[in-house]
Amino acid sequence: MIGVVLQTAVGGSETVVVLALAGLLLATGLSALVVAKLIRGYRRNGTRLMLYLGAGLGLLVTAPMVLRLVLSNLVVVSPATRSLATAGLELLGLAAILYAIYDP
Repeated sequence: MIGVVLQTAVGGSETVVVLALAGLLLATGLSALVVAKLIRGYRRNGTRLMLYLGAGLGLLVTAPMVLRLVLSNLVVVSPATRSLATAGLELLGLAAILYAIYDP
């Protein structure tokens, strides 16, 4: 039987790492801007559903990105715990968005 050599890489080129981090930070910033715009719309119009939509988008997009950055860089947490935490936030975000769409 021929052995299969598994290649693993740690890190990568500095350019790729910097571009990936810049892209993640840019996406996080843009999603935070969208959430802030929705929250301002809620304050201006008082529409409760706009608040749920903003909170849902924040929990679906912004919070998991920030949590991934924090849990992978500042705190020692297992990958399974990190995945469960981000998936939980995303589920809460989807639930809030669905509530905003299908208001009873």
